[in-house]
Amino acid sequence: MPAFEYQALDAAGKLLSGTMEAESRAEVMAQLDRSGWTPIAAKPKAVSAGRSWRDLLTPEPRPDEITAMTLDLAMLLKGGVALNEALAILVQMESKRWLVAVMRELNVALSHGKSLSQALAAHPRLFPPIYVKMVEVAETAGRLEEALTALAAERQRGERLKKRFVSAISYPLFLVGAAIAVLFFVLIYLIPKFEVALQGFRERIDPSALVVFNMSAFLNRNLDAVVIGMAAILGGAMLVNRLGRERGLWLRLVAALPLSKTVLAHELTVTFCRTLAILVRNGVDISTGLRLIRGVVRLPGAAAEIDRVTADVRQGKRLSEALTRGKLFPRHVVQMLRVGEEAGDLADSASRVAVFYEAKLDAALGRVIAVVGPAVMVVVSVLIAWLIISVMTALMSINDMLM
Repeated sequence: MPAFEYQALDAAGKLLSGTMEAESRAEVMAQLDRSGWTPIAAKPKAVSAGRSWRDLLTPEPRPDEITAMTLDLAMLLKGGVALNEALAILVQMESKRWLVAVMRELNVALSHGKSLSQALAAHPRLFPPIYVKMVEVAETAGRLEEALTALAAERQRGERLKKRFVSAISYPLFLVGAAIAVLFFVLIYLIPKFEVALQGFRERIDPSALVVFNMSAFLNRNLDAVVIGMAAILGGAMLVNRLGRERGLWLRLVAALPLSKTVLAHELTVTFCRTLAILVRNGVDISTGLRLIRGVVRLPGAAAEIDRVTADVRQGKRLSEALTRGKLFPRHVVQMLRVGEEAGDLADSASRVAVFYEAKLDAALGRVIAVVGPAVMVVVSVLIAWLIISVMTALMSINDMLM
């Protein structure tokens, strides 16, 4: 029986961790819940063998492909197609073999008597806990197609937001890379062509032009070392980037900046309220919903605050009352959620808050892009101007000496 590493909160809100043997991750979470604890995470225990080379070379479906599959599956279910038949149809329609493999595995699991949520839980890298839990609750309530539609819509919203930011900064970053490539080409290939003309005249060259020739000579003498150094820097940057993402270092850094801090705060409100609305509307209880939301929030410190709120809710407090004790959201957001709780329509209130803050997030992101884009363009312009002026000065110095 496979072993799983888990994290959970006890009744006092203390974080507990350990290992448990179970057939699936869902069984671990259920066992922790029956023990009176609040499950936070459970993952297969790492083994020394790791993933095989075949698994490492096999690409996995991208998040947007999983979103498209979810939407297609929901549409087929709404059309009255049975779940196993819908998966079989999608297998026939899909051309990407790695996505076909996933859908075939899901279909095989269904044919062996497992539910869709149990089949999805076997692929935690593709289907996060919130996805699996919503499907599990929807299967019980007989609202699977509605849950899948809501999941696809929320995933599409997050993907649109990410694509907008990436597209806004990709062009300036491309210009930076192109400018650096041109600089290295000029220094390594063009400038050495004029080295013969400089013999005996270096003391008469303009100092700014001499810098260009000295840089060119250094690069050509140490080209191997420079290439190895750049590769090492790139590898180190990738390692630091990975560690930074895993430990939240970059988010902590970004959260300290004035403009990006506002964006992250709005994004937290949108994610929390939108996810809460979807979960509550599909029949997930508040404490389980908070546990699932904890896994999707990204703002530093938010997870610990949600753990505290979860512990308060499990002790009988209302969600709005538990949120009032902290500073996770502005007071008017908590007030809106309180109104929804008292009216018995928490999902609708959370949805209205999410719509309002989504507009604020879009405006804040627009302001950040409006600042970042021109700033990067200025850096590129200065770099290109320096390159042109330096090279032209060097060429003019050679011309003056030869005349």
